[in-house]
Amino acid sequence: MLRRHAILLSSIAALSSAAPNLVLAATPKDQLVVAMDTSSLRGLDPNEINQLEAAEIVANLYERLIVLPADNISKPQPGLAESWTVSPDGKTFTFKVRSGVKFHSGNPLTAKDVEWSLRRLVKLGLAPSTDLRQWGFTADNVEKLIRATDGSTVVLETPEVWNSNLILYSLASFSTSILDSKFLAEKDKGGDMGREFLQTADAGSGPYTLRTWRVNELIIADAFKDYWQGEPKMRRVLLRHIPESSAQRLQIDAGDADVATRLSSTDLGALETGGKVTIQKTPGFGFYYLALNQKDEVLSKPKVREAFRYLIDYDGLAGTVMKYYGIKQQTIVPGGLPGAIDKNPYKLDIEKAKQLLTEAGYPNGFSKVYYATPVTPEYEVAQSLQANAAKAGVKLDLQGGDHIGKFRNRQFEIFSARSGDRLPDPHAVLQSYATNANNTDEAKLVGLNAWRTAWDVPKEIQEMVTAAAHETDQSKRAGLYVKINEAYLASSPALVTSFQRTDAKAVRNEVKGYIGHSTWLTRWDTVNKGN
Repeated sequence: MLRRHAILLSSIAALSSAAPNLVLAATPKDQLVVAMDTSSLRGLDPNEINQLEAAEIVANLYERLIVLPADNISKPQPGLAESWTVSPDGKTFTFKVRSGVKFHSGNPLTAKDVEWSLRRLVKLGLAPSTDLRQWGFTADNVEKLIRATDGSTVVLETPEVWNSNLILYSLASFSTSILDSKFLAEKDKGGDMGREFLQTADAGSGPYTLRTWRVNELIIADAFKDYWQGEPKMRRVLLRHIPESSAQRLQIDAGDADVATRLSSTDLGALETGGKVTIQKTPGFGFYYLALNQKDEVLSKPKVREAFRYLIDYDGLAGTVMKYYGIKQQTIVPGGLPGAIDKNPYKLDIEKAKQLLTEAGYPNGFSKVYYATPVTPEYEVAQSLQANAAKAGVKLDLQGGDHIGKFRNRQFEIFSARSGDRLPDPHAVLQSYATNANNTDEAKLVGLNAWRTAWDVPKEIQEMVTAAAHETDQSKRAGLYVKINEAYLASSPALVTSFQRTDAKAVRNEVKGYIGHSTWLTRWDTVNKGN
């Protein structure tokens, strides 16, 4: 408890020194204070980040060609592109870039900036590049296929025909944010296209500009007065690093924070009962998952994989730690999307798990190292699994920490976390969980969880995933996704899904317009406090 109070006091001191005009216990009418855990932030380059907290920041520093409204996320709307057309063959997208938009540097935003930004994403080839690379764009062809034909027109050609919504959804992702190419040319170091500079600075045209970032302490963003949609009402947004749920709860309950983003279900429940805040539960297009490395002789056995399905306390977790953070789901197409089915055949059954382990040749169980993210609710879910596994004779050496690098490089035995696929379409999840075109270590298929687990996905599933993505008839696509859902569930996958992700945030009642976004692009310029 003393440590928690020390963290709280240091957070208050940090905020006071950074913003002396901020009166504690009542945040100013023109400032938004968000409590969050920023320990996982590694930078703010839109072409590099792949994590919720960073995405929300980038969503407000930059803008994209397409907008997906939070309340109608499957309907693409004009953003920096005021209009667009799709050719009759479905392969050529032509965008008219909005005039009169300025970057924070004062430079005008043009079609050349769009061209440069999208090419940069593909050329860097980091995890977010999947948003364009999955449609056939490569470092070798991107200069030919994405081009500005004049100052206000950008043409994007896909090598193959895909469902057009998939392309438009990708262009609404944080990864396809438009950067100030002229400004970043001055910041280039050794041909990095401004990558080093963008770790702690911005080159965007969004409603906010980055002012201060003190690692694991405080981030300050100021309203951009020349923003093309008008200066935001919140002249400043402060993101305070408060990693502990109890400290966040104290701050928002006292009025020292307007939004709390990483609270335990217990703290969320207490705040909801208190009546000062509203709990937002935003459905996401991802899952809480358990990954079993198929390079491991034991874990590669189908009956062992199935046994883990019976070691998860779905119902118990749903009523406790996952009450605000997930919806029980064992199939792979997220609820609310085409092809989703209501089928959850598994439940906690220790004896059934023991039976399957015996049939697999492990009547006395086995021991494995289990990596899990040490944040709520992931770690509580991992602890529950560890306890249940022990009852079945399986010893899991649970190790908390930032082990995502080991997962991405196949250097793990068991790993669990949550995914956050960003396209409001089944393909977003399926291309990661249910395709693996090359299962060799050398392939390094960036962003594909199936490859990371070394799971050689059944050929028929992969073929259906590809066919559905190419299908332009929406009803036929939905039918294919139902079949994929059924086949995935029956395959004893190496990626076990337990809960569809929801992102829970506590928002004080006087704060209006702070709306959780399923693709992580929560905006601050829509916020007001009755002023």
